[in-house]
Amino acid sequence: MIFQFHTNSVTFSQEDRDYFEEKLLRLVPFFGQYAGDEDSIMTTVHVEKSKHKSGDRFESKAHLTGPQGADFVASTDSESIRGLADKLEDILRGQIKKFHDKKA
Repeated sequence: MIFQFHTNSVTFSQEDRDYFEEKLLRLVPFFGQYAGDEDSIMTTVHVEKSKHKSGDRFESKAHLTGPQGADFVASTDSESIRGLADKLEDILRGQIKKFHDKKA
């Protein structure tokens, strides 16, 4: 899986990047036979920070493209950067399972 991160004004540490990659790499097995090789899945993640009455909120959008016409998009927000990764993984996992079931 190839990753691209766009973080704009968000302080995005190497630990945050590693956490996102770890969470999103868990999605590869759900592709099953459609996973292809390690470079056949492209993931672009945008992370932004917005001011909110209750404090900073982080917003993220992930676009994952893979073999066999696979194209998945997820958007979410959270109070923490790691919370974004958790939510994105959940949303994308559901989409990938539907894709896999439809192809099977």
